[in-house]
Amino acid sequence: MGKYIIDANVVLLAGTPVKDIPSDQLLCAQKCIKFINNFVTKADNILVLDAEGRIMKEYRGLYSLDRDPNIATVFYRWACRNVPKNAEDFISLKEIAENEFESYPDSEQLKRFDPPDRKYIALAFQHKEHPPIVEANDSKWWGIREEMERCGLNIRFIDETYIKEKYAQKMGH
Repeated sequence: MGKYIIDANVVLLAGTPVKDIPSDQLLCAQKCIKFINNFVTKADNILVLDAEGRIMKEYRGLYSLDRDPNIATVFYRWACRNVPKNAEDFISLKEIAENEFESYPDSEQLKRFDPPDRKYIALAFQHKEHPPIVEANDSKWWGIREEMERCGLNIRFIDETYIKEKYAQKMGH
């Protein structure tokens, strides 16, 4: 697989009980589970993280010790054991204001993007290999994919058919 930045919504959807998943997201959830399972079982996969722990904090909030372990729990525990050892994949992101980072693409569209998700973009932008950001069910990312590509970044959608349809619904197409 390789190096990836994984949006917390991939882990969240993978760890959501089936009874709580809207029917239109079931296939996407199934694909998230498969992606996470493949990711944690392949020795050569690297999770790229911010050194300040913003992303790990999001992951930690996705499971509860009160519930039975699920794929989100498995992923979080794997991530704790496999925090990148080199500075190349464990990157310090200098925050110049809340959810604004020194290393960020010079793009008006991306500067207006959802503030809590900007850390993923900053991380991908600052990493010398620009690893893909893995995205599940947040259709806002579909709307910025072309601008991301223009900036040398890319997004890997777990279920491209689902995300396109969701984005079209939101935009009224």
